[in-house]
Amino acid sequence: LFGVRHGIYSLPTVELLEFLQARIAGRSAIEIGAGHGVLAQALSIPATDNRQQEDPAIRAYYESIGQPTIRYGDHVEKLDAEHALAKYRPQVVIACWVTHRFDEAEPQRGGSITGVDEAAILENCEEYIFIGNEKVHQHKPILSLPHERLTPRWLYSRALNGSPEFIAIWRKAPASIATRH
Repeated sequence: LFGVRHGIYSLPTVELLEFLQARIAGRSAIEIGAGHGVLAQALSIPATDNRQQEDPAIRAYYESIGQPTIRYGDHVEKLDAEHALAKYRPQVVIACWVTHRFDEAEPQRGGSITGVDEAAILENCEEYIFIGNEKVHQHKPILSLPHERLTPRWLYSRALNGSPEFIAIWRKAPASIATRH
């Protein structure tokens, strides 16, 4: 209820922060789709988001379904994922609850035309860490690619569908890291 009322999707627990700090391990990192930006702020990394919920049409849609929009943090830079990667060239990219880009060839997967091209993210960093919910994010195309999946008991979100939250981690092979843009 707290998450829905405040436009918060994933809850930044102490355990999640400790886990992410250990994964980053001194490498450069950013958060895309950062929303309120609390997670990135706690990790002392740049927070980026396309801030689409500030758009009047999208705000009106959320109002029509009775949901508040995200209150973006002042420190959350207005950059979509592609431009954020080009600007910061991070080794690690973190994303909580981002929607994947809609593909007309696979409409059954859903997504959004303003969603993140997660395959491009994988090509342009060493490690992509996605935090989401098993049911909500079950149709993400990149889930078919080799990755590590964790379902820690300390991971919480606003989902009330009975399925667990998860962390998915994709790592680039060391030889291909040198080819990133």
